[in-house]
Amino acid sequence: MAMKFNYPKKTRTDFLKDVVLLLIARRLELGITQDELNHSLGVADRLVSKWECGIRTPTSFHLYCWADALESKIAITANDNNPPTVSDEMEKAVNDNILFNVHHCSD
Repeated sequence: MAMKFNYPKKTRTDFLKDVVLLLIARRLELGITQDELNHSLGVADRLVSKWECGIRTPTSFHLYCWADALESKIAITANDNNPPTVSDEMEKAVNDNILFNVHHCSD
């Protein structure tokens, strides 16, 4: 049985684009090069570049490690800061209301 999504014109990479842009901004803010981040993550040469350009898609594990290497955390939050509730529009709430955010870790 094929699953139907409410986003027929969206691809898997569309959902990651905003997260990746936040991770790029954080890397630049910290003054870390792509090569340094590759080494820190223990991944192949130029893999961070491929993630940042959208050539390759990082796994959820790599996203977690990427954020962690940048002293950040990835969190899923609702647009209106309220979790979606069960209703007739639950599918819409789940699909439209959840965003990924990258938060700087403070000690």
